[in-house]
Amino acid sequence: MSIISKNSIHKTVTRRQFLRNSAAVGIGLAAPSLLTTRSRAAESLVYIGYGGSTQDVINKVFIESFTKETGIEIISNPGADLAKLKAQVQTGNIEWDLVNLIGPQASAAGNDGLLEEIDYAVVHKNGPLERGQSKFFNTYYFSRGGIGFNPEKFPAGRHPTGWAEFWDIERFPGRRGLRSRPEDNLEMALIADGVAPRDVYPIDVDRAFASLDKIKQSVAHWIAETPQTVSLLQNNEVDFVFTYSSRIEAAQKQGSSVDFAYGPNFLTPGTHVIPKGTKKRDIAMQLMGHFLRPDLQAEFCNQTGSTPINPGAVPLMKAEVQANQPKFDDPEVMFVDVDWWAQNYVETSRRFLEWRLT
Repeated sequence: MSIISKNSIHKTVTRRQFLRNSAAVGIGLAAPSLLTTRSRAAESLVYIGYGGSTQDVINKVFIESFTKETGIEIISNPGADLAKLKAQVQTGNIEWDLVNLIGPQASAAGNDGLLEEIDYAVVHKNGPLERGQSKFFNTYYFSRGGIGFNPEKFPAGRHPTGWAEFWDIERFPGRRGLRSRPEDNLEMALIADGVAPRDVYPIDVDRAFASLDKIKQSVAHWIAETPQTVSLLQNNEVDFVFTYSSRIEAAQKQGSSVDFAYGPNFLTPGTHVIPKGTKKRDIAMQLMGHFLRPDLQAEFCNQTGSTPINPGAVPLMKAEVQANQPKFDDPEVMFVDVDWWAQNYVETSRRFLEWRLT
């Protein structure tokens, strides 16, 4: 088995636990077998994502192929969290080697000195990419954020299709679900208040919070874990929710009555970062580069509906997936500005938490 994941062992595994358990397997065996076990355990890496259906596809498409080609075992678990990454780096207790973070958090972590500098001679071994390059993080796809709803309960005309309608609780009454972090929320608040998507940055923070005040009482759930953006819909705990097209499309394939409002969406870079101080830096760089292969990117996007960072993946994607891709020049599509967030993440996060809890 090439992947050791939470789904397969039903608990989170740290590298120390993995190495300890791997060594235990060799007890009582001949010395060569013990050495082989220890050698394989030494060539392992901890990968942390956001869990759910997207990480299942990541495991199948990227991680299994990496292990098959290199023989390196990957311990793949959910739980990506900037605060946890920061605590590991500051204490020197590094448990993670390659971490999937959304762009604003990755940029902020780089500014805070929490990340290893990327060696693009290794990561871009198949040639440089025009988008997604940064000193401390590398984009491997764009997620598409928008409004999720239950089409059986809210057919056409009865659900919001844009942020102004999402904010219109009189015309579209119902329980809202928003993320528990400031990024995305401030942007949608400004668009709901009349700001054009391409004019959102630099964010007018005071105006955004004033807009958020108008919808706060209708937010039934502040969502920390990405898979919950869909499960809350499925369990009828929210009526309209900020979620991602890839999560909705995966749930639809499983027969769930959920849908996504395509149109005025956010494109957020899904990035990989390497915690500063990991002893697996070189292997992490190799895996980071593996995620950029056009054939693997195409398969990932075929299964999730996401947008690839490598343009070489586009002609390899299914026609129906290509047809549903967002247009980068669409004025209704907003690109999340990770540079703005890098400069404003800490203070905005503090203010958002205080606002949410009062």
